[in-house]
Formats: sequence, structure tokens, C-alpha cells
Amino acid sequence: MSILHLAPLAQIELDDLPPEVVDELPSEVIDQIQDGLLDKLPDDIVSQLPDSVQDKIPEGLLEAATSNPTFQKVLLAIGVLAVLGFVIGLLKSAVKWMIISGILAVGAWYFFFQQA
Repeated sequence: MSILHLAPLAQIELDDLPPEVVDELPSEVIDQIQDGLLDKLPDDIVSQLPDSVQDKIPEGLLEAATSNPTFQKVLLAIGVLAVLGFVIGLLKSAVKWMIISGILAVGAWYFFFQQA
């Protein structure tokens, strides 16, 4: 992967944020904004800000949980496969138990009729 793929398409500018928000941001986040490394404010940083400051951040600059649809699709596929694996495992166990129970039943009936 080249460095061009890592560069965000639209960086945050400090001018885009209200002064109250800039005052509350940690210095490392401000440095990353000035260096052009952030295209959205991370959720963990935003959640640490007071509610009054969070409300002043423009919606386009917030990182949403749905910002990576490919990751969501991968997680969905993993979840579906896990559920299918669980159901198949249950069915296999049930079939094994039925076979073992059938063998024991046949053996019990055989020995029962041998004694009579």
C-alpha cells in the first residue's frame, strides 16, 4: 500500500472548529490536525469532551461507527459464519446422541429377549 492511500481526502482544519472545541482538544490531537493527519475527530476524543462542547462540533467532522462499511461487512460475515458453525455443531451432537441411543436401545432389546 502506498503512502498516497494513507493520506485522507479531506483533512480537518483548525479554522473549521469553533474556538471552544479547539481549547478543549488535547495537544496531540491539535498537532495531528495541524499536520493534516486527521480527516475526522476520533470518537474517544469526542466522548471525553463536555456535552456543551460536543454539540458545537460540526457533524461532518465526527467519526461515525459506520465510517468503514467494508469492516462492517467483514464483521457481519464472521458473525453469520459463527452462528452457522454453532448450529451445525449442535446438529452434529444431536445426531451422534441419536445414533448412540439407538445402538444402546437395540442392545438392550436384544439382551432383554435373550433372557426370556
